[in-house]
Formats: sequence, structure tokens, C-alpha cells
Amino acid sequence: MGRLLVVALLILVSLGGAALSGHAPVAQDPALPPLRVELTQGRVDEVRHTVQISMHNDGAEKLVVERVELQSPSFTGTEPVRADAWLPPGGLQVDVPVSYGRGVCAGDELTPRAAPSFVALRVHTEQGPARDVRFPLTDPNPMLDKFLAIDCQQAYLDRQATFTFGPWTRLPSGWVDGTVVVRRTGFKGTITLREFAGSILLEVMPVPLREATPKPYGVLPPGTDELQIPIIVDGERCTPHALAEIKKPYVFPAWVSLDGGPPLYTELKITDAEVAAFKPVIDACAAGHTQM
Repeated sequence: MGRLLVVALLILVSLGGAALSGHAPVAQDPALPPLRVELTQGRVDEVRHTVQISMHNDGAEKLVVERVELQSPSFTGTEPVRADAWLPPGGLQVDVPVSYGRGVCAGDELTPRAAPSFVALRVHTEQGPARDVRFPLTDPNPMLDKFLAIDCQQAYLDRQATFTFGPWTRLPSGWVDGTVVVRRTGFKGTITLREFAGSILLEVMPVPLREATPKPYGVLPPGTDELQIPIIVDGERCTPHALAEIKKPYVFPAWVSLDGGPPLYTELKITDAEVAAFKPVIDACAAGHTQM
């Protein structure tokens, strides 16, 4: 997840409004410099539900991008973003973060395809008037397909069961113990919590066997509405590298199967109670006082 995810738009356009998919040549207006655009996403973007509109000016004249927007009918909540981004000649990458909103999900489809989408820019040369241009993304688009599938899968699971934490008890070591709680909300069959994992800094493990705990971690059979799995949360992942990656301290992945189906990704829900319980563990880790 930490690696940079890049999906090129595979377009080469002139400011005259002509667009190219990247698979065939197109005549360009020689009076206007070309512009390359791509979507990128880093760790911070994952947390914020954003992507970067990454732009490259391959011409000899400076460009100014006043506004950027990701336009996709498969997502709601996307809006134009004021950029005021200066793109010097030579292809230097300039990034503008934008929200990709939330996926629009139809029924219980878990692997939807995003509809054809675009990046819209208002752009001008240093002395010229601003023009609105619209660049098509590749279709199908693996990055947008991934975002849409994550949102739709999460929405589907939320209709079937909840995956949360239980009450916390502080231990003498400075760590905390509690439970992971699975509650049935809609699905009538077998709900299998195959595995859950810690965040960048915090390790979450079943007790008493911790890493030696056999998988799946828990099974909620038909006719039973709640499952509780005892856990301990510690700071054993506290390292200088982990502290540098503290952008995602409270993201706890989990994998769930319904009636023996394929594993579906979700995240254990975090409330203010979890933040209050975990913060002292993180603070002690950062101060170098967590007992290992």
C-alpha cells in the first residue's frame, strides 16, 4: 500500500483542445506546447481519499493551470479545485490533490467498472487567455476501478455485519487489551473473520497465542448474532521507519468471507474510544518508553 500507485492517462494533448489516447499519433497545434497529465496516489492520499493530478509541461513556454477537476459519473462528491499551478517548461511534474469522492454502487456488485472519466483543466500560457480543456482517462481505468471496488465492497459488507472494537483495559505494560466484535446486521449465513492486522505503529493480535493464532480468527455461525475475539494492542511496531509513516496510525485492515466465499477487504471501525485508548500507546512509542 505504501508504494506509489500510478496509472497514466496515456494522453498527449495540445491546448488547442485536441486529445490523444496514447495509442495513435495525432496532429498537434505547433503554436501551443503539449501537456501530459496522469493520476498518482501516495500514502497520504489513501488516508484522505484523494488523488494527485500530476501535470507535465513538455513545451518551451510556461503554462498556468488555474483549476483542476476529476470528472467521473462513478463517484459523487468530486468538485473543481483552484490550482494556480505554474508549469515550467521541461516536463517538471506539478501535482494538485483532488478528492475522488465516494463510489456510486449499484446493488451488491463487488467488482464494478468505473464509467469513462475525465480530467478537466482551466489553463493558459503566461500571456494568453484561459481555456477549458478536458482530457479522457484510459478506459477501463485500473485506478478508478480499484477505488470504486473498495467503496462498493465496503458498502456491501456494512450491510451484512459490523466489525468493531470492544471495551479497553489498560495493562501495566502500557498496552491495552480488548476485543474485536463481529455483529450480524443483514447476512444470514456464516461470517468468517479470516484475519485482521495492525496499523503502521500498532500491532493488534488475538490472545493468548498472538502470531501463533490459527486462522481464521473467528467464525459467526448462522443463528448467532455476535462474536467477540480477545485481543491485545501493543507498540511493538515502534521503529524510526514506522514513526516516519505515522500518517495512518488508526487503519486496521481485516479480511472477511461470507459463506466460504473469497476474502473481502474491510477495516475495523474506529471511534473516539479507540483513539483515546490507542493514543497513550503511540505517545509512549514515540517517546521511546513502550515496554517491548
